[in-house]
Amino acid sequence: MTEEKLVPVSVTPTSLDAPRWKSNEVITPSVIGGGASLPTAIGGIPWHNLLLILVAFGGMAGFLYWRKNADRKAVAKQVEGMA
Repeated sequence: MTEEKLVPVSVTPTSLDAPRWKSNEVITPSVIGGGASLPTAIGGIPWHNLLLILVAFGGMAGFLYWRKNADRKAVAKQVEGMA
């Protein structure tokens, strides 16, 4: 007959295993609108995600600027044709 020995194992809660920006201390105030200022909320975003957001906004701004110039040129051409 063999005897089983239980070895104590330390268990860490899952909230400690998750990254800081996924923890309840960051998510809950962001969702309910309190506790975190804008710089704190932006500071909690990982740098590669923040870079991706900035590139996306830059791309949208560039597209809108290009569209505005194209529309301006089209209207100018139309007005020139009327005169």
